[in-house]
Amino acid sequence: MSSSSGSTKRCGRIFVAGAIAAHPIGGGGNTWAFLQYVLGLRRLGFEVFYVEELPPQGCFDEKWRRVPFASSYNARYVQQVMQEFGFADHAGIWPAENPNEGVGLSFRTLSAIARTADAIVNLSGRMHRAEILAGPAKRIYIDLDPGFTQIWQEGYGVNMNLQGHESHFTVGLCVGTPQCPVPTCSIRWHPTLPPVVLDAWATNLPPGSTYTTVADWRGYSPVQWQGTWYGQKSEEFLRVLSLPRSAPAALELCLAIHPEEPDLPRLREAGWRIVDPRQCAATPAAYRDYIQSSRGEFTVVKNGYRVGHTGWFSDRSACYLAAGRPAVVQETGFSSALPTGSGLLSFVNLEEACQALRMVEARYEQHAASARELAREYFDSDRVLQRLLQTAGV
Repeated sequence: MSSSSGSTKRCGRIFVAGAIAAHPIGGGGNTWAFLQYVLGLRRLGFEVFYVEELPPQGCFDEKWRRVPFASSYNARYVQQVMQEFGFADHAGIWPAENPNEGVGLSFRTLSAIARTADAIVNLSGRMHRAEILAGPAKRIYIDLDPGFTQIWQEGYGVNMNLQGHESHFTVGLCVGTPQCPVPTCSIRWHPTLPPVVLDAWATNLPPGSTYTTVADWRGYSPVQWQGTWYGQKSEEFLRVLSLPRSAPAALELCLAIHPEEPDLPRLREAGWRIVDPRQCAATPAAYRDYIQSSRGEFTVVKNGYRVGHTGWFSDRSACYLAAGRPAVVQETGFSSALPTGSGLLSFVNLEEACQALRMVEARYEQHAASARELAREYFDSDRVLQRLLQTAGV
């Protein structure tokens, strides 16, 4: 049987380590970021096992109150995802404090199976357990937060779990090049694009009337490297705060933001529509519906991705493209590796952002078709993952 890119399916076992259970509230988009690897590798013919270890004090209920893992929303949510996507018998999630109290396959069983695996794909280095990491023939690290990962390790001494892997990849397409000033931690970083399982995102639904995105207003604290601060999305949204007044269509943010955040009234007064990810992105299905019902994506990026010229490109934006929804995305350097101007448009300031939206509206059907074609050419999970495994020697 052939994949969508015309390649022969492969056989073998691969572990994928991620963070689906770690962010369950309004976390449908976070879930898809890891699901694409699980489902994509399964499409290629691998027997795929998903593993996750929740950090200490990482378990809570629907109101963010600390609770034991067994009664946590984390456990219930990840079990629902495992069942929905058909890997309940190929997954195991446990709390760091006691790996024997998990759900799914037992830690002991997974440790034994890992010894027969061809590789583990360690997304953001989330898996630290030696019993799991020591088993697979190849250990592949994929950096999903370029710039921050390297600065935390090199500048702040945070253990980002970079050691012990044979291959290191990053969705920062410019990391390790002269135009990107972030440290490399003496590692050769291979650029990779976020994979998208195209069949999961294709839709015949007509586009909506609103450009949307799903975002976190602040996330975590800024970091500093060589005198430059690397901050969050809030800084970049404020740089285009007045955009709704001149944009040719409505702009909406599915935004994780504290209700007492002082910037929230400013956003609303400027004309941004604000919706809650706990409704619009509560599950993988809700997140997909939200993207498919949009007209396209308009988004800024984390300030750190921009100032670091990391070349970061979002798995979320790739999903918009796969759904045939044009994406207008703030430049990070990704245009050095991806074609822009039709389907995917980049901008660096308020004026360019408004112009890009007007260009899409002037020839919407052309841009929608280009979005789908760009997704097929650059983000098809079959192509992206085969290339990654070939580079890693799997």
